[in-house]
Amino acid sequence: MFTLGGQELLIIVVIALLLFGPDKIPQLARTVGRFTREFNKYKDIMESTIRMEISRAEGPTKDEMTVEQRIAKAGAASQALIEKSAATADVPAAEPAGEAEAAEPVAVVPCADESGEEGEE
Repeated sequence: MFTLGGQELLIIVVIALLLFGPDKIPQLARTVGRFTREFNKYKDIMESTIRMEISRAEGPTKDEMTVEQRIAKAGAASQALIEKSAATADVPAAEPAGEAEAAEPVAVVPCADESGEEGEE
């Protein structure tokens, strides 16, 4: 493409000042800024639409999976993990509620605070 140097930019500013006058230059700058923002917004929308259509036309690659395939794979992995843990523990995978053994009581030991004296509980 082409580049604008300092001299070219100065000539453009002088011509704009002569054509539009000093009162209209800020309004013109706002209008140009608004136009470039809108243009970039629509350009990004078109780019993303084109990329989405290209990826849809190509179809999923071998590394990509659908949501249903991911759910099925996760379900199979969790079932395999349950079966493996049940086989290594030699206990049923799921115990019915109410038949679990009661936990042993835990002894409470008083702790010493920073001064070395035992605290009360």
